[in-house]
Amino acid sequence: MADLWRIVTVNFNNREIAGVIWLLLAFVFFLLKSEDVRRSLARVFRAILAPRLLIVFGFFAGCVTLLAWIGNSLFFWSSSQTIPTIVWYFIGGLPLLFRAFDAKEDSQHFRGYAKAVVSGTALLEFIYVARTFSLPVELALTPVVTVIAMLAAFSERDPEHAQVNSLINWVLAAVAVAIFGNSISRILDAPEEFFVSETLHTFILPIYFTIGSLPFFYALHCYSHIERTRIQIDLKTFQSEELKRYAKKRFILVFLARPWLLRRATRQFHIMPAREKTDVDVIIRDILQYEREEENPPEVEEELGWSPFLAREFLSAEDLRTSDYHATYDDEWWSGLASKELVGALDINIVSYSFSGVKGLVQKLKLEGRFLKDFATEETLEQFGMIADRLCEQALTGGDDELKNLLRKQESFKRIVRGTRISLTRERFPDEKGFDLILELERPVD
Repeated sequence: MADLWRIVTVNFNNREIAGVIWLLLAFVFFLLKSEDVRRSLARVFRAILAPRLLIVFGFFAGCVTLLAWIGNSLFFWSSSQTIPTIVWYFIGGLPLLFRAFDAKEDSQHFRGYAKAVVSGTALLEFIYVARTFSLPVELALTPVVTVIAMLAAFSERDPEHAQVNSLINWVLAAVAVAIFGNSISRILDAPEEFFVSETLHTFILPIYFTIGSLPFFYALHCYSHIERTRIQIDLKTFQSEELKRYAKKRFILVFLARPWLLRRATRQFHIMPAREKTDVDVIIRDILQYEREEENPPEVEEELGWSPFLAREFLSAEDLRTSDYHATYDDEWWSGLASKELVGALDINIVSYSFSGVKGLVQKLKLEGRFLKDFATEETLEQFGMIADRLCEQALTGGDDELKNLLRKQESFKRIVRGTRISLTRERFPDEKGFDLILELERPVD
């Protein structure tokens, strides 16, 4: 038992040990208290032990082992770091592995992994946990900080608790400064114990494994989309098996390492709908052409509409960047919907942005806010007004004071500004429990 405790204290600091102790206590408490928790846990274990997932975990373990062997050959990894490596696999690596399945368009998601581990924040976090308080202090501090953090998260969601949230955030900041100050102080008290090669190796280890695992994460991301494409195409009933085989083969060969384009191709195969092999070739051609034009968008006559590539970015600063502009069933072109929850009031109110028109030309921009009557606060309505104003500024290439005032009132209106028909409609729900605010900008004007 003493040897086990020595291994634990050598490889983990007091804050990590305290955190694990509290997690185990909470786990045992809920496990003994609730039968629902036990059933849910059993379902989770069954899911994790699924053969396909076990194969993925095995391949990932092989990837980490290969990286450790390469690191050992380059003299910055040794067998003494085996336990930290295993800990990184479960605590750091597996969460990144699962996030790889949900990565958004293009490879920016994976570049974010690398940026996160090489940023200044990562260095501050390392210093933050480099030296800790004694284990009894950490055991007392962990639940206190956790409760305060939970109160901060809860109070942030309700505007009525804004003052309480501000106070709690100040308390959290003070605690963080105290903990960080303790780390700095203890490092300065014994710099010869901190500034050694082992400390450098400990800092580098998660950076090395994260960056080294990126090709595996990306390959897994691509493979998951290939499997999804096969399943989705096979679900189609009216196409022949020969056509489906051709579509799968062509899509996968052309878009193998670009899963966001593979998703587009699969979607277009469903909505066109494709009936012949030439339709599959047209889908591929149109997607590749769209990608080329995105790098160098063609000019669009302003009085006729907007460039779909520019319209897509009008509200990107508001986290409302739409999907690609594509053809639908009735030959109308549509961007798809970009939505987000408005902050405050339990995040129930939603704003959505989209645009439509014809090939290569956007003729209508649409911003819609959906508000539940009991949760439509001044804050959420003001947010919608700011987003609406930003859309008008981007679409009209400049602001308009009179239009801004109308948007602020949020009552229905119609008017023409700089060759653009602008309308705001307030529509009540049939059950009177809420309303929609719909802003539309249209070109050309008859």
